[in-house]
Amino acid sequence: MIAALSACGSSETSGSPETSGSSNVSESSDVSGSSDVSEDENTESDAEKEEAAVYETPGVENGEISIDADTLTSNPMYINYDSNGTNIQLIAVKGSDGTPRLSLNTCQVCNPSPRAYFKEQNGRLVCQNCGNVFTTDSVGETSGGCNPMYIDYENTDGKLTVSVADLDTYADQFTAWAGPVN
Repeated sequence: MIAALSACGSSETSGSPETSGSSNVSESSDVSGSSDVSEDENTESDAEKEEAAVYETPGVENGEISIDADTLTSNPMYINYDSNGTNIQLIAVKGSDGTPRLSLNTCQVCNPSPRAYFKEQNGRLVCQNCGNVFTTDSVGETSGGCNPMYIDYENTDGKLTVSVADLDTYADQFTAWAGPVN
């Protein structure tokens, strides 16, 4: 499990940990497979999060897709949108401060690799191309570097909304994308 967290050889990312949400996890482990990760980082709820991926495909209404912010948890929800035959995926999550967050599920640096998407592992987002690791607080907050790609969205009246016209402009970023959709 720890090897997956640092597959790129370094868990350091561009930006400081405060802005990028990057993780510095020790790679040492004993023969039994246990590691030197604190109990705060290696809890039963983290294992449950890994198994609880949720995929949604909201309908388009008035030129927008919307996500009910009350349905979000610290576990990422993956939102699929069909842009004329190209699937565009977003990550929606509630940050550690309770703020709903939204971004495109592709890595700003690794795109256009087919593996330039993020999956949740042990309560963190891991780029499936380079292995960099981030907290969910980087969703919709951090731009530049190896982070989930930013997209403009509104957080009004308990709903996160994104214009499908804006989403359609990102279709080229997802033509080679090969992330899971369900």
